[in-house]
Amino acid sequence: MNAEIREEQIRMIKVRVLADLTAYRLRQEHLTRSEAIELIVRTREEILALCPGKGGVFDLVLLPRFMRIADEKAPVDRRMDPAIN
Repeated sequence: MNAEIREEQIRMIKVRVLADLTAYRLRQEHLTRSEAIELIVRTREEILALCPGKGGVFDLVLLPRFMRIADEKAPVDRRMDPAIN
């Protein structure tokens, strides 16, 4: 039982580090919008590899955080959005 709890704690630490590192990279690196989205998608895949079946939690908790940062650092170019033109 203790080994299972320890493994879960290690997975959660890895998830936290991945999330924090992604947020840091989104804030600090000069990424294009597509690079930012690609980073978020890769992070989602890595977290789901650690915690299968938790995509909904990622989408509810982490995705809005990442997208808020991406929107601040690499906003959508409205001139290029086909829905507007």
